Amino acid sequence: MGKHLKLNIKNTQLAEAFKIKKKVEPAANVEAPKPAAEESEGEPKKKLTRLKEDATITSAVKQAEKTLAAKEKESEIPKKKKARIIASPEEAAKAAEAVEEEITAPSEAIEEAAPKEEAITPAAPPAVEKVEAPKAPEAKPAASAPAAEQPAYKPAHPMPAVAPRKELRPAKRKEEVRFDSRDRQGLRDTDNEAWRKRRAHKPLRRAVQEEIIRPKNLTVRLPITIKDLAQEMKLKASQLIAKLFMQGITLTLNDYLDDETVVQLLGHDFDCQIKIDTSEQERIRITDQTIRQEVGTTSLDDLVLRCPVVAFMGHVDHGKTSLIDYIRKSNRVAGEAGAITQHIGAFRVKTNAGDVAILDTPGHEAFFEMRSRGANVTDIVILVVAGDEGIRAQTEEAIRQAREASVPILVALNKADKPNFDAQKVYRELADRDLLPEAWGGTTITVNCSAVTGKGITELLEMIALQAEILELRANPKSRARGTVLESEMHKGLGAVATVLVQNGTLRKGDAIVFGHYSGRIKTMQDDHGKMIEEAGPSTPVKITGLSELAEAGNEFIVVKNEKEARELAAARAEGFKRETAAKPKLGSLEKMMAKKESGEKKILPLILRADVQGSLEALKTSLGKIRSEKVRLEIVNADVGEISESDIELAAASKATIVGFHTSIESHADDLIKQKKVPVYTQDVIYHLIDEVKNRMRQLLDKIEQETDTGEALVKAVFKSSQLGLIAGCQVTDGNIKRQHLVRQIRGGQVIWKGKMSSLKRMKEDVKEVQKGFECGILLEGQSDIKEGDIIQAYEITYLEQDL
Repeated sequence: MGKHLKLNIKNTQLAEAFKIKKKVEPAANVEAPKPAAEESEGEPKKKLTRLKEDATITSAVKQAEKTLAAKEKESEIPKKKKARIIASPEEAAKAAEAVEEEITAPSEAIEEAAPKEEAITPAAPPAVEKVEAPKAPEAKPAASAPAAEQPAYKPAHPMPAVAPRKELRPAKRKEEVRFDSRDRQGLRDTDNEAWRKRRAHKPLRRAVQEEIIRPKNLTVRLPITIKDLAQEMKLKASQLIAKLFMQGITLTLNDYLDDETVVQLLGHDFDCQIKIDTSEQERIRITDQTIRQEVGTTSLDDLVLRCPVVAFMGHVDHGKTSLIDYIRKSNRVAGEAGAITQHIGAFRVKTNAGDVAILDTPGHEAFFEMRSRGANVTDIVILVVAGDEGIRAQTEEAIRQAREASVPILVALNKADKPNFDAQKVYRELADRDLLPEAWGGTTITVNCSAVTGKGITELLEMIALQAEILELRANPKSRARGTVLESEMHKGLGAVATVLVQNGTLRKGDAIVFGHYSGRIKTMQDDHGKMIEEAGPSTPVKITGLSELAEAGNEFIVVKNEKEARELAAARAEGFKRETAAKPKLGSLEKMMAKKESGEKKILPLILRADVQGSLEALKTSLGKIRSEKVRLEIVNADVGEISESDIELAAASKATIVGFHTSIESHADDLIKQKKVPVYTQDVIYHLIDEVKNRMRQLLDKIEQETDTGEALVKAVFKSSQLGLIAGCQVTDGNIKRQHLVRQIRGGQVIWKGKMSSLKRMKEDVKEVQKGFECGILLEGQSDIKEGDIIQAYEITYLEQDL
């Protein structure tokens, strides 16, 4: 019985029962108080006895309550009754003795509590009725006895209800069980979930809001991004974007603002005075004055006369270079491919009328930029017109460029030695273009000359000297050198080489220069004859080396203090160039989509361009850009100066591009790679031949147009069936002739119902190659089983035509 008895008696429950017992004892059962000495001696023993009895009573009460509850449930719902074993008082006492050691351990605590309880000393506990457990019969186990037959325990003095103990700790919050990704992956351990150590709850740190002090005055450089401007103004970028959007300007975070008015209005809206900083731009520009303005502000004591810079301009093949050759006593024409000038030439020659700096510009329409540069840096334009041809397209263009540059024009009527030379015709054409000749009472100087016989050359030089004297051309040789880059090229041994014209000051070997967003330190200087020189004064064209990068033709150069300053200025200019490039408006996604849709049907020809000098490359790009086609679009993958190298071939193979070389060659070790990669390469020394090659390449990209040409017609008069061949059409040729290799179409009721080939053509049971008009023949159509009398069989052949651009 004892081992089946489960007692869950805690120390706190015993203590509560002990206190309640003392309170509820009736006064009649309390004995007379004893002397203090006797109480102190026997008090611990009495307490132990009372505790044992209380434990017995408490266990009996619990058992009785459980029995009553079971009976009530049985009365409501009939269930299978189970035997219940009720512990006897002796067994409960044994269980209480087992707990005795835990209760009596702190004996000191009991002794201290004894004096406080002297006032109320309860008498011995009332007698408890002993209830004997019925003995089960031997045949059946004890558990089979019904619970209803067991006598219930009834205490003599029922205990009052015990108040529940107050829980001092706060109740734990129940967590809602959720099915999440950990459950799906089988990572949640539900058995150990309750025992998981919780993380310590850290209170959220409250961000201390600092007061933002926005500036009232601000200085910025343009262009500036909206992000940077908002950071300077201590604002959110969204505030600036919203303000611009309200004004009808749609921009994003990284877009640039380059309009001074827009930036200042933005500052005004947010109570901030914005000032545009231009000090950095002024430092990068070095000077705000042009070369002519700088000369004009120089003291007359420092100025000296300089020789004039003369540019020979005119239509192609009108004799410009031939005149210069006669003046220089050289044979420059022999060095040019195709007998036309394709490079800008700069020379300084000594004549009886004084020194003259001559610029020879190309006359071909492709070299518009070269002529424009020549007109901008020159003092006098010599307009060369062939007397037997008159004014042509490039002549008119040269007149327009000279007027835009505000340069005086002197007309040289060349080819005076030819029999069909007509000066009066040229005078009329000049007068129609507001250039009235002196011979007709105007102000335009005209000279009849011949580059072959030398007639009029001396007079032409005298007129140039006279015009220069009238212009009073001066320069300051003591100032820092300034000038213009006329041409640049990449030399194998020297690197980047530039032909420059010094317009003011003196350029010396070792000077640090800045041109565009590049810099350099002059290592060598050569004159137009290839002779090394140490310095070059005003109106002197020279070829210089020692440049960091290839100079862009048309850039102005200026000498600075040292090479370090030159590098800093070049880096600042390069950064500014990048900012300006980024500030340019870009096509949005919609515009890109529309552009792609428009050019979606076009074929694309990717090109890699190589030229000997920068000006030629520029002319080549301009000429290619003028090719108009609605079917093919040119796309320049890369354009540079120099020979065609292995890296160019690798790039062309990767991008499936065609390499176009103008006045350049292929590196010796790159020939094998061209054959291996099968890259198409076109090289020409004459620009219009190269343009023709590109046009042919564009035509080859286009699909050829099929053109059907009818050759004969036959009428089906009978249809024969063959078990092996199928249907055979018995025909008579009514028009033209029908050949075995021709394609045929079958027409019924005026509509084409079939197209294909002939399997066989026979006449009188013999295979023939051709049947003429009026003869009968048998035709077997390949793969056609629907043939009827009255059908028409037409023979035709296809020719393929190239499309036009």
